[in-house]
Amino acid sequence: MSLTPQPYNRLLEVFYFGLKWGLVIKADVVKWSDDIIMAAEEDLDYFFIELSMSKNVNEVMELIESVVNKNTDPIVGRVFLGLTYRQLEDNIIELQKVCAIMDNIALLNTLTDYENDSLYQLADELQEALQSGQLEYVRTETLEFLVLYEDFVLNNYHEWPAINQQVETHVFNMTQQIEDENEAYEDAQKRTAAMHKFTIKMVLYMLILGAETVIITKPNLEYKFNKDLYALSLLVFGIAMCYPVVWIIYRSLIKLFRV
Repeated sequence: MSLTPQPYNRLLEVFYFGLKWGLVIKADVVKWSDDIIMAAEEDLDYFFIELSMSKNVNEVMELIESVVNKNTDPIVGRVFLGLTYRQLEDNIIELQKVCAIMDNIALLNTLTDYENDSLYQLADELQEALQSGQLEYVRTETLEFLVLYEDFVLNNYHEWPAINQQVETHVFNMTQQIEDENEAYEDAQKRTAAMHKFTIKMVLYMLILGAETVIITKPNLEYKFNKDLYALSLLVFGIAMCYPVVWIIYRSLIKLFRV
């Protein structure tokens, strides 16, 4: 039974997009196929020999594309983040290229919402930093995010599933933390709104009570201040009495014209 490319589908997918985006070089792919050929103890699919003898990047990509099943595995996207981390840390690629790669990874739509949102946010910050020239802070922030994926490298292909489990645990914890923070913020906003509503009600109740007191005591209206205060109290009291009727009419009209 011959050795086929199928067991290496995930790695071949990384090779394909890595070559396309400039994260992988042809020599890496040829060396891998040479190692497969040298270590083989069984018949090989001719694909490995063709890959080893390929002349240029386009030929390599065509060969891989002919056998690879692009199943958009989330591990593939995370491997790219690991490769990006290594090359950015070693100053092999520039931030502008990192920005394009992160956009491409997010567009694969294989990662979690937390990861995709982080990628888009960092890409936006990188674009702004490229215009303003303040790159160092964004570079540090990008490395701090990408370091989570640093264990993904090309030569530990068989360890990717185990590494991915660790990454998924971290991502789940971060997602849960963000959800808890958002929930706490919303609860705080609700409490603040409730307190404001209560304060407004108390002020209105005190205003109405004051107006009733003025109306009941009916001060000497010969003085202009007393006369104005009495008129204002009547106005406040009248509005307070009309409000429930207006509210009932409003709710009735809403129900009547509701589609």
